[in-house]
Amino acid sequence: MAYEFLRKLFKKDENGAVIPMTYEELEAAIDADKGIKIADLSGGGYVAKDKFDAKETELKGIRKQLDDANTQIKSFEDQDVDGIKQKVADWEKKYNTDTQALKDQMAAQNRSHAEDMFLAGYKFTSKAARKGVLDELRSKQFQLDEKGTFLGAKEFMSSLMEDEDYKGAFVTENPSGDTNQGNGGTNPPEGTKPRFSTGTNGGNPQGGDTNPFLHMGFTHLREPKKD
Repeated sequence: MAYEFLRKLFKKDENGAVIPMTYEELEAAIDADKGIKIADLSGGGYVAKDKFDAKETELKGIRKQLDDANTQIKSFEDQDVDGIKQKVADWEKKYNTDTQALKDQMAAQNRSHAEDMFLAGYKFTSKAARKGVLDELRSKQFQLDEKGTFLGAKEFMSSLMEDEDYKGAFVTENPSGDTNQGNGGTNPPEGTKPRFSTGTNGGNPQGGDTNPFLHMGFTHLREPKKD
């Protein structure tokens, strides 16, 4: 029944019979029962329970947000708002600066590692020579690609190896396989052995079993006279 929910409003006598109520008594009973809400549907005053509950929850949430906002605003009344804004701006600036510094540091480390790997393919006559070449390489600011390769660096190094001011910094090999230390000198040809001139004592210059002390030209020494 559509009005079954109203049955609980009616009281019964000692015989179990329902006691009739006037309009005023029924209206008072409805108002007294907080669990009953009656609206005239023709006037558009009805809202479905699920929608009502959702809206009520939303309103409670908004009320909570407003209360929190008011509390926060109240706390700001005794604070230096401009000072807070400045602190936020300073923190943001510091964050951006530190982040950029970290990026620059990582990029510098990556580039330095790439430089070491690149120069490992060359031999230098000294640490000072390597440093001089490295300074020249860095001055050109060659672009470093994703593979860690300096674009145009090999051609630049080839030009340095032919430059009179820098060629002496490199250890190179001539066509015969001898090592050139950058000063124009070469190693003795392979197979050449040192030769020694014959001594005045007639000794064998090639060594052998000849005793070199047999032909030193010493005379026999006399024994000292005994007292």
